[in-house]
Amino acid sequence: MKNQAGQMTVEAILIVTLLFSGVMLARNLIQEKRLLAKLVEEPWQYLSGMIENGIWAPPEEGRPFHPNLVTRHGSPQGDPP
Repeated sequence: MKNQAGQMTVEAILIVTLLFSGVMLARNLIQEKRLLAKLVEEPWQYLSGMIENGIWAPPEEGRPFHPNLVTRHGSPQGDPP
């Protein structure tokens, strides 16, 4: 090829097209599989359970183990035999 005019422009357009396609493919994959949502929601469930109930479990599972739900009584004689 004697005339190289425009060669760099064509290559730049091809590279930009490939990069844009890759970004769009990655975005669609992340959006379909909800990867970002899982990254935020799943750890938050356990943290929310610890805040609400004091146990490392999702709030619904840990609710029965909350200290206020434990049946306790106190008497000078102690527990009956």
